[in-house]
Order: sequence, then structure tokens, then C-alpha cells
Amino acid sequence: MIIYEQPLDERIRLFLRMENLFQRFDYYMDSPSQGNTQTALELLLELNELSSRVDVKSAILKIIDHQTTAIRTDDVAGVMMDTSEQEVILKVLSEKTKELYSLRGQLGQHMKNNGFLNLIKQRMSVSGGVNGFDVPIFHHWMNQPAETRAESLQEWMQPYQRSREAIDIAMGLIRNSAELEDHIAADGFYQSTLGGGHKIYQLLRVTLARSSSYYPEISAGKQRFSIRFVSAEMQEGRGKQVIEDIPFKLNMCGF
Repeated sequence: MIIYEQPLDERIRLFLRMENLFQRFDYYMDSPSQGNTQTALELLLELNELSSRVDVKSAILKIIDHQTTAIRTDDVAGVMMDTSEQEVILKVLSEKTKELYSLRGQLGQHMKNNGFLNLIKQRMSVSGGVNGFDVPIFHHWMNQPAETRAESLQEWMQPYQRSREAIDIAMGLIRNSAELEDHIAADGFYQSTLGGGHKIYQLLRVTLARSSSYYPEISAGKQRFSIRFVSAEMQEGRGKQVIEDIPFKLNMCGF
């Protein structure tokens, strides 16, 4: 199965982007060859650029505070949770809140005064700019033992780990807040509302068979959302809508 996700607010959009960078970083760090090391370094600098433009710590704390309040007041529509589960989750959320408050300054500021990283970040703005002849110190670093390069990358990534763990927990609660529902998109188009109830939705998840020859284009506003199923044939311009009834599964998530 393939799951397509659509964030419904900017905090969730930020968390999804960070999740993607964390996961890709892990993938390349599993085998720290020179090529994989360079890609991991560039992903780390992308993460730093993202966190420098947004107050990530504040965004995470607001989501965790909202989830904590919802659990304590039993204001979690559609989520079945017994007392013991609530206590465990509240404890974890409390621990992550304390860890985040213990971080001083903006996330990623430990990289601001690193001359090597700043040089690489600057060169990334030039196509093919991160290379051994334009940046000799990069060539020197790349020719250190794989263990040395990996240790440096993990050291630079370490300050992000607390935020990553908190995002994983928050997004896990959101993703697990709704059951899969079967729907049919008539002539490849489906539309529904987001408002009208007590629950605030944060994420849409559309599930299709891996063998599907189409994909969903999801558009969402404050009150409504629509899903347009588009042919996956590679072509120039905008994809063509599939004019047939499409069965799909949908999660409307919010916690």
C-alpha cells in the first residue's frame, strides 16, 4: 500500500518536512561511503536551513501542550484510550516538554559558528559547488576514515535528536487518531468537509494499492477538501484526471 499525506496546518507541514530529512539522513548514514556521507551532510544543512527560518521548538511545544490538554480533559474525539494508556502518554509528553525547555536558544544554533559547515552551506547554493577543487577542506574531510566522517555528522545531528523524538511522538498520536474509512471517488473526484464537528483535523491520509496507476492530488482549505485522482503516466504539464470510480481509503486525523 502507498500512503499519501496532506498537512492541514503549517506546524504539521513543518514536522513532515523534518521527518523526511531525518529519515533520509538515517538512510545514508547506514552506509557512510563518500557519496552517502556527502548526501547526509547536505541533508543536515537542509535541516539547519529549515530550522533557522522557523521556531521549531516553539511549534513542537504548542502541539505537545495541545495534546496533553486534550488527554487530560478527555477531549480526544474518536480516540479510544484507557486510563493506563493516558498515564503513559502523559508521562512521555511531560518528559519531552522538559527536554525541549532545557534546550537553550534556537534549534540548530550550534552550527552557526562552524566555519566548515557554513562554507559548505554557502557552496550548496551553486550547482555542483560542493567539490574538492573549489573547497579543498571538504576534499580533506571526505578523505578521512568513514568512522571519522560518521562521528562528525552524528555530533552535528545530536542537538536535533530531542526535537526529532518529540515530533515522532506527536505525529504518532495524530496518525493513530483516526480509523481507515473506505470511500469512492466518482469519476476520479472526491470532496468533503472539514468543519461542522468538534474535532480539529490536522492531517489527511489517502491509502491506495501499490499497483495503482494513479495518485491523489489533495487540496484543502479551512472548511473543505477535495481529492483529484490523476494518471501516473509521466508526461509534461499537469496530470490528467482519471475518469472512473476510484476506491480508496481515507484517514482524517486530528489530536
